[in-house]
Amino acid sequence: MFFLNTQLQTEAFLFSFCCKTMIPQILLSINIPTNAAVRPDQQAYRTRVIEFLASELDHHEIVATWLIHDPGLNDVLEIHNHCSLPQEFSVVVTGEQGVAQRQNLSQTLSDRLTKGRNLGVRITTLSLPESVQEQNLNLLVKHRISMVNHHCGQGTAGTLKKTIEPRSLRFGIWEVPAPLHWVRQLTHPVRELVLRSAMHFKSPRAFQHIQIDVQALLQQKVALEKIAGLLRSLVRMKTRGKIDITPIRSAATLLRHQQTKQRFQIPAA
Repeated sequence: MFFLNTQLQTEAFLFSFCCKTMIPQILLSINIPTNAAVRPDQQAYRTRVIEFLASELDHHEIVATWLIHDPGLNDVLEIHNHCSLPQEFSVVVTGEQGVAQRQNLSQTLSDRLTKGRNLGVRITTLSLPESVQEQNLNLLVKHRISMVNHHCGQGTAGTLKKTIEPRSLRFGIWEVPAPLHWVRQLTHPVRELVLRSAMHFKSPRAFQHIQIDVQALLQQKVALEKIAGLLRSLVRMKTRGKIDITPIRSAATLLRHQQTKQRFQIPAA
């Protein structure tokens, strides 16, 4: 319960801080494949990467969104053991369409969110490679899901149209923008990368999604020090007031606030 209460306090702090400054928001997510999805000779290194990322985030006091593919949410405990700050977790659901999608979402969300509550974590983001059909969005409201992410690793969004800003669906639910994948960008300076991406935004609501794909790290044998260097670069930018680094959940809070503010804004005479 302490873990959950601290999470709510963190969200309130991020909301207050970001509303005052409105600096570009870096939505940081980490995609974790199941242990069975990686080669047997990579499984030990997978565990090492997860522990390393959790420790680095904790060291820099960063809260990220971890995309958990494991139905048992076993990786949640591993991450929690290496983080004093509450992290956000997103459940990953395999794509289904038509009647099958509704049944799949209903059963999977009920099961995973119950497990999440038993672990003391709050899950407010759904990750799946296909779009959620409009008639099924009420299931997300029922389970208090406020953000939908279609990017569960490189190349998993299929034919879905990529967005560079959060897109409003219905019932206060938002679609997460397409991410930059760090494995593809390791040769680029992070400052240049982020600022170049931020140039695409024409409103003060600038959100950039950056995703660390553990599966790609394992496949391309990326050194952990390179990832640590990228995190340090982002932290330096945050310290200088150029960006803020938040989990995906915090974007929903800010977006709802901005949407309400715009709705009641009175044009000047």
